[in-house]
Amino acid sequence: MNRKRGSTREPLSGGGVGDAGPDGTGDGDAVASQTDDGRLVHVAPVAAGGRPSTRDMLVAAAIGVAGSLVVVPLTYLQVFAGIAHVYLVAATLGLWFLQCVVPLIVVRKPGASLIACLAMGVVSAATTPFGVAAIGALIMEGLLIELPFMVTLYRRWTRTQFVASAMLFSALMGTMAPRAVGVDSPTTPMTLISFAVAFASSLVFLVLGFAVAKGLRSRGVTR
Repeated sequence: MNRKRGSTREPLSGGGVGDAGPDGTGDGDAVASQTDDGRLVHVAPVAAGGRPSTRDMLVAAAIGVAGSLVVVPLTYLQVFAGIAHVYLVAATLGLWFLQCVVPLIVVRKPGASLIACLAMGVVSAATTPFGVAAIGALIMEGLLIELPFMVTLYRRWTRTQFVASAMLFSALMGTMAPRAVGVDSPTTPMTLISFAVAFASSLVFLVLGFAVAKGLRSRGVTR
């Protein structure tokens, strides 16, 4: 009978069956498969599972170090993005202040800011997701802006009072900025920084408000 062609496997370099690891997977050396006609065919080792070699651990460590070049900056970027988002909202509050304070600068009459804020609230209620809540929020802002003038019964109209209006506005709206972006328990430093950013923004837009008011007066808007 013809003998069925087969193959035998021998280690390529030293060792035998006794060199296999404790788990029976071997030490990962390459082996050669010998056919009946005497040819040797090199076979790559299958090293899945088993105890990792020193080289395996060094390769894994190198990949981890390389990966950290992305992960570490990304972590800081995510933290910074969350914090920056809070301060970005605070920085935009000056725009809100501008809309409410310009009527008071231009008209210089009691209730000017409240009336303007009420009008903005009605429009906002109809065009934004805040609905009627926008009316109350804007009236509160107008009230804060007019408060420094109320205490003098509107007998004085100084720039210091307008700065006080900016401070009161920022004290309320700036400290609410973290919660507005979903920070349920803002830290004290975050709250203070939000107030400072909002106050600085309001002062910048207050200067712009004086320029706008001057331009409107020169065009006879208040006549």
